[in-house]
Amino acid sequence: MNEYTHVYASPHLDDAALSCGGQIWEQVRVGERVLVVTVFAGAPEAGIPLSPFAQELHARWGLAADAPLRRRKEDGEALARLGADAAYWPYLDCIYRQTPDGHFPYDGEEALFGEVHPAEEGLVAKLTGRLSALPLGRGGALYVPIGVGHHVDHQIVRRAAERCGCVPVYYEDFPYAEEPQAVQEALLSGPWQAEVVPISTEALEAKLSAIACYRSQLGMLGWANAAEMAAAVQAFAERTGGGVLAERCWRRV
Repeated sequence: MNEYTHVYASPHLDDAALSCGGQIWEQVRVGERVLVVTVFAGAPEAGIPLSPFAQELHARWGLAADAPLRRRKEDGEALARLGADAAYWPYLDCIYRQTPDGHFPYDGEEALFGEVHPAEEGLVAKLTGRLSALPLGRGGALYVPIGVGHHVDHQIVRRAAERCGCVPVYYEDFPYAEEPQAVQEALLSGPWQAEVVPISTEALEAKLSAIACYRSQLGMLGWANAAEMAAAVQAFAERTGGGVLAERCWRRV
């Protein structure tokens, strides 16, 4: 089995590039092996009903019922621009998941950023086992979302990683991390030590190029076009580094 120096657990088909695209590019540039594992990359089986909320999101994305597969193609293009390998796990995005009685627990924006449904405990256990078995080399690092923004899928990935026996590095979930208060709320379970990771202009350009591949998601993320996205990402990188381009991770003290 090929082993990696850096493995990024990305809840969705864009989170790693959005949050860590610069450092991923820098790691690959110096010859380190990087793997991005998208956890909730599965597609609902044909004929399985979608919630009205999921159908609404598909319409907003400009995608049909094959939205997960189309988004996976976007992600493949993005990660190729960063030089990282990709792995796609079959678990469904929360907007598609149902409880055993057929209820959609995440059927609107409020639920999406609320608490994890109790029926998801089995899913957390499955993910804990798979994260424990990742092909991480000796001295390698597992990167997981710290949960800025409180998205349920980000919470689940973090919870599973914390149970898998490793000591993860936590990345700030962008664009939610643009709100300082949201970052502080994610850090309440500290104490934490910040790790500011400078990135080069070339790394920023690669990150912007990668994010631009997520054509279906730019509007959902609040940007009218790629130029607006680039301005927001660069401004956040400069603010994170105090005038120097940077991304930021966190480690438990």
